[in-house]
Amino acid sequence: MKRYWLETYGCQMNKAESGSLELGLRQRGWQPAADIDEAELVILNTCSVRATAEERVWGRLGFFKAQKARASRRGRRLRVVLMGCMGERLKEEIRAQAPHVDVLAGTFQKHVLLDALEAVPQAEGGRGASFTGAGPYRFAPRHSAGGFRALVPIMHGCNNFCAYCIVPYVRGPEVSRSPQSILEELIGLKTGGVREITLLGQNVNSYRFGELDFPGLLERILPSLPEPAWLRFLTSHPKDLSPRLMGLLAAGGALCRHLHLPVQHGSDRILENMGRGYTRAAYLELAARLRKEVPELVLTTDILIGFPGETEDDFQMTLQLMEQAQFDDAFTYRYNPREGTRAYLLADDVPAAVKQARLAELIRLVRRISTRRRRERLGREVPVLVESLSRKNGGELLGRTEGDETVVFTGPPDRIGRFVRVRLLGLVGHTFRGVECT
Repeated sequence: MKRYWLETYGCQMNKAESGSLELGLRQRGWQPAADIDEAELVILNTCSVRATAEERVWGRLGFFKAQKARASRRGRRLRVVLMGCMGERLKEEIRAQAPHVDVLAGTFQKHVLLDALEAVPQAEGGRGASFTGAGPYRFAPRHSAGGFRALVPIMHGCNNFCAYCIVPYVRGPEVSRSPQSILEELIGLKTGGVREITLLGQNVNSYRFGELDFPGLLERILPSLPEPAWLRFLTSHPKDLSPRLMGLLAAGGALCRHLHLPVQHGSDRILENMGRGYTRAAYLELAARLRKEVPELVLTTDILIGFPGETEDDFQMTLQLMEQAQFDDAFTYRYNPREGTRAYLLADDVPAAVKQARLAELIRLVRRISTRRRRERLGREVPVLVESLSRKNGGELLGRTEGDETVVFTGPPDRIGRFVRVRLLGLVGHTFRGVECT
C-alpha cells in the first residue's frame, strides 16, 4: 500500500486544498502514513504570509533531505513535494537551495500534482519537476476537514493589496466560484452527514459571480443545508460588509452569529499607510451597528503591531479601539517585512523589543476583554457541536459554540458529531466548562 505524509501550514484555504488533495490521493490508492518512516511520499503545503511560517518549512526541508538520504541508504525511495504559496513566491530559491524537492508546485498548479506524483521526472542537476507561474485557478471538489465538518472555498485571491500582505502576489486576483458548483458540493456534503460548513475566501464577502453577490449566495445556500447544520464564513473585509449581510446574520438560523472582521490597527495614519480603505471611526461605527443589529454576535478581529512608522501614540489608539469595540477575541501578530509588498520598501523602524512589548500588552488586554465577555454568558444554555473527546480527560467531550468558542463537558462518545445543548457554568482560561442540558 502506498503511504503519504502531508503537512499543512497557514490558512484555512490551505487546509481545504490539502483536504481535496488527500481525497485525490486516496482515490489513487494512497493512504496516510502513521509516521514519517513508513511514508513513500512527503507533501508540504506551505504559507508565505509570515516569515515564521516560511522558516518552519525551510527547517522541515532540511529534515526531509536527511530523511530522503536515510531512506536511500536503506534501498527505499522517498519523494518530497512542496506546494502552495512558498512554491509560488520562492521557486528559484527552493530549486537552488533544496534540489531534493522532487515536485514544486505553486498556488495555481495544484491540480496537476496528482498526475505528477504518479511518475516524477528527474531533471538535470538533481532538480525535480516544477509547476509554477500564473494561470487560471481551479476549484477542486470536496474540501472536507473532518467527518462532520467541511471547508468549502467559494473564491480565491485578493484585489485589496494591503501594504503588508503578500497574498495578492502569491494567490493572484479575486476569482469567484460558480454558485452551481458550490451548491453541487453542498449537496454531496449533506448526504455525507456534514453538520458544519465554512465558506472560504481571502476576502469572502467580496464574492461576486455575475450579478450574484455574497448575501445573494448565502440566500441560495441556506435552504439547501442539512438540518440541523451551521454555516460559517471566513474572512471578511470591513469595506464589503453590507447591511444585507448584517440582516442575514441577525436572522440567525443556520448562519452562525459569529463574524471575524479584521481591523488591523487603531490609528488612522497607520490604517491609511496600510491601505485598508477605512478609518477608525468608520470601523467603530460598523462594529456598533453590528452589536445593535445582532445582539448575540461574537465579533473577532486581527491586529497587526509594529507596522513601519508606528509610534507609541498609534499603539495607544489601538488599545483604545480594542476597549471601544469589545472584541470577543483577537488574533494578534507582529509586523515582519515580506519582499514584494509595498511595505517592504519602508524602513522597518519599530525595534523588535518594542514590537514584542507592545504585542504582550495588547495580548493582556485582549484576554481581559475576552474573559469579561465570556463571563457575561455564564449561566446560558447554548447549542454546541461536539467535535471530539477531551485530550485531558477521556470522560469529557470537547465542542464549540455558535461563536466558535471551546466548551468542555461530561458526556458519552456517541455525542461526537452531534448538536447538544449545554449550560455554560464556568471558565478555565478561555475554555467554557459546562453541563449537558437534559
